[in-house]
Amino acid sequence: MVRLQGVIAGLALGGASLILGLGGWPNDGLAKSVEPASVLGAESLKQNAAQRYTQAMLVGYAAAEQGDYHTALINFRRALAARPGDRYARAAIRNMETYIAQQRAEAAKQAELTRLESTLAKAVEANDWACAAATVDRMVVLVPPNSPDRARLIAYRGEISGLIQSRANLDQWSTVCPGGRV
Repeated sequence: MVRLQGVIAGLALGGASLILGLGGWPNDGLAKSVEPASVLGAESLKQNAAQRYTQAMLVGYAAAEQGDYHTALINFRRALAARPGDRYARAAIRNMETYIAQQRAEAAKQAELTRLESTLAKAVEANDWACAAATVDRMVVLVPPNSPDRARLIAYRGEISGLIQSRANLDQWSTVCPGGRV
């Protein structure tokens, strides 16, 4: 039975191993036939790791190009697992983490702008010009400097300043933004 296992192992490796497998009792033939299998196994693992690395990097770059930074990050981490310490995979991971952080910051900024727009609408409706001015001041900081929206906000702030200087509806001020909090 053991001799048959040596032959079967030899068959798996090809003709040369088959001959070695038949040469004696299991320990000689099997030992000779196992060595090529382990070498082939190691080569196969290296090729698989290289293929996994290449595939993961390609998928990561394609996802990054589409702006899908989370998918890209997952694939760059897979590439790093296939080739530990790889500088290209590490750099790609750092880039994706930076892009994701920027996306989160932008989303938080947009959420804050949406909240401030609501506060501004309530302040204007209530003729609460102090609150409206403070809200616009906060919005201006959140909008990019070269944006037409920023220019409109600055112009609107000028109109609000005129209403503040006229002291119109003074009794309604600070009803929307209690404590001056925007």
